[in-house]
Amino acid sequence: MPWFKVDDTLAFHSKTLAAGNTAMGMWVRAGAWSMQTLSDGFIPNDIIKQLGGRALARKLVDADLWIEKDGGYAFHEWSERQPSRAKVKADREANAERIRKWRAKKDGETDA
Repeated sequence: MPWFKVDDTLAFHSKTLAAGNTAMGMWVRAGAWSMQTLSDGFIPNDIIKQLGGRALARKLVDADLWIEKDGGYAFHEWSERQPSRAKVKADREANAERIRKWRAKKDGETDA
């Protein structure tokens, strides 16, 4: 399970202060949703409505935390701060292979 990473300086960062607490609550929830769905930081408009609406999204854009895109919004610098969909999937596959090998070894099987 991937985690949405939040820098420990977020609480009093100038962008956070500019966006305000309510918009930042939306930002955190949107980040968690994005990691859950592996959307690579893109939040579609239908999810924006459920998280608080366009007015809060506009505050995040104005604070340079989000970028408005066709059909939704994207986190600023997502790829520099969060693992990509491809990396998460590759890590999952590698972990599944490690588990498969461990189980095979535990059961006395050998790799062919």
